[in-house]
Amino acid sequence: MNFIKNATRHLITTSCMLATITLVGCISANPLPDRMQAARLVDGRTGSDTPAQNAWELEFLKPSDAWDGLAPLTMEIAITVTLQNDPDLRLELTRVAEARAALAQSSLPPNPVIGVALGAPIDGGGGAPAMVELMQQLTWLWTMEDRIDLQDERLAATILSAAQRTVDRASEVRSAFARALAARDLIEIETAYIETTAGTYELVKALADVGELPMVDVDRALIDQRSAEADRIDAVRELSNRKFELLRLMGWPDQSTRWKLSGELEDEQESRIPDENETILRALTIRLDIEANRRRIEAAEAEARLAGLSRIPEVGVGLGWRRNLSDRQAITTGATISIPILDDGYARVAGASARLEAAHLALAVAEENAVEEVRLSLNQWLQAREQVEAYDMGLVRAARTVVRRSESAFKAGAVNATELLLTQRRLITLERRLLEERLDSDLAWIKLENAVGGSFEIPLETPQVRVEKNS
Repeated sequence: MNFIKNATRHLITTSCMLATITLVGCISANPLPDRMQAARLVDGRTGSDTPAQNAWELEFLKPSDAWDGLAPLTMEIAITVTLQNDPDLRLELTRVAEARAALAQSSLPPNPVIGVALGAPIDGGGGAPAMVELMQQLTWLWTMEDRIDLQDERLAATILSAAQRTVDRASEVRSAFARALAARDLIEIETAYIETTAGTYELVKALADVGELPMVDVDRALIDQRSAEADRIDAVRELSNRKFELLRLMGWPDQSTRWKLSGELEDEQESRIPDENETILRALTIRLDIEANRRRIEAAEAEARLAGLSRIPEVGVGLGWRRNLSDRQAITTGATISIPILDDGYARVAGASARLEAAHLALAVAEENAVEEVRLSLNQWLQAREQVEAYDMGLVRAARTVVRRSESAFKAGAVNATELLLTQRRLITLERRLLEERLDSDLAWIKLENAVGGSFEIPLETPQVRVEKNS
């Protein structure tokens, strides 16, 4: 069995050399630095002062300590709970870990191949031929840099996309919270209208009982009162619907809705009107999804370079030990070279070129969408603000004055019940419309902040992602 010992010794020596090369050049598969970079990009863009890294360090299945499910819920607490307990965000972090593993894999050479053969003579003579070979593919040496660059840029794009998804989620939570606030305020409006219609009904009924008004006016007043009660019942259910949506976004879909909201519509808006050109510049500069598309272009360029190298023949080298029938032993060396005559790499190069062009087009589409989103959101916010001012300062105040005067005039016998009921209906219609406009203003502002990258307070700098490659 000496031949086995000799062959094993040579193969172990060669394998140790390859292992040393591999260990020196490998890249870590630990995704923690990448998660920290994603958290750094998120901070300041969500509306919560809690660092994303602190939230992500906690188990998402464990309910957040930021809220007990009973205390009044603020928007900032809702976002903080979302950062910790929303599984959608943790899913994005697993994609970061997957991209990091792909980067680590790209730095590793292919495993060596060992071939073993034992023979026996068929003519009845003596001797037993044997062969042991170790083969190693070498093409990875001149393709490794581009393979690493490809996965490096893909990892950077994945980090940026995960951060952008977190910012988008925070924006969704803010919008859901604003809708819940509007639903809460609508209940207050409907409750006040019930009190108004109930008072009117009692007054009309009292006058009808003494013969001063016809019973048809009593019926009309009763219809208005019951309609107001039905609207309030519907508003209460609508608030529950809005709370269900908010709880799902927070990662607490089965939580009770026996809690109150803390906050008011339009609390988060700035009084200064953003300049359109500055806002567009801010969006194109600091948005994470746009920077992710730029990194995908870098990845596509690395893929194109790698595809070009596929037209070069693949090379492998080998080291072997052989023994012939005469029991003579030898160490052999060799090489394998592919002949690119059937697959010359042309199709791979064409495909990579198409993907590179697609990456450039995707960036152009993303930038144009960002410009449209900024201009549309800004205009919608201005439109809603103008409507809020028109309804609040003019129409609603005027309608309340008309209602008060109509009530006084009705008691004095100057107007009939029909006119009183009509003015009350106009008032509740205007108050509902004012609430809708205030909600539209809030939603447009939240969308505008998200369109510019999450906040107007972020420095006007391109987001930076540097992938760590330490072993």
